[in-house]
Amino acid sequence: MDLLHRFKEFARQQQLFAPTDHLLLAVSGGIDSVVLCELCRQANYSFTIAHCNFQLRGLESQRDEDFVRSLGKKYGVEVLVRQFDTSEYATQQKISIQEAARELRYTWFATILEAKDTTASLLLTAHHADDNIETTLMHFFRGTGLRGLTGIPARNGLIRRPLLNFYKEELIGFANENKLDFVEDSSNESSKYTRNFFRNEIIPAVSNVFPQVKENLAGNIRRF
Repeated sequence: MDLLHRFKEFARQQQLFAPTDHLLLAVSGGIDSVVLCELCRQANYSFTIAHCNFQLRGLESQRDEDFVRSLGKKYGVEVLVRQFDTSEYATQQKISIQEAARELRYTWFATILEAKDTTASLLLTAHHADDNIETTLMHFFRGTGLRGLTGIPARNGLIRRPLLNFYKEELIGFANENKLDFVEDSSNESSKYTRNFFRNEIIPAVSNVFPQVKENLAGNIRRF
């Protein structure tokens, strides 16, 4: 079964959205969200793109914004862009940069969906199985109850995550097969951020002992 068919089947089984819904896609320009755009196009779903420019990486942030705007032209869809002074917001709220970015983007996405003139009814994000595993591990080591071990929900209010059933390697394969262009976030290489530390160091180290660690953890999440 190819990725497109599995994508549509997962959306149907989880009742994420109907084929007639107009969807708002959160798109950073990275490979995950680019694959989400292409899958929605191939599935003939109607969508609008929303991009957050957090202005944290100088020219690279502007490059990402320009690239996402070009995706809108490629697919013939509307692109909504919002620029944030994320560092200033984090300082004012006395929170981390990561927390600030999360608050800013989801507040803005909610504003779009609530606007009277919007046609989008649901927000789609490109979280995938690897993201889910990383999140569950972070919850576990930080301290959590059973709810924290269930990972990222496929449905949360108006948010839908149709890629949760797919591993990063599968998305990379799909991007290569479809010759998709995307941008790389240089900050992903730095393990100073908690998620990157788990992604770049903890999980690869554990996989040296338990090669099936990701599949095993994904199975645990489903059971929890």
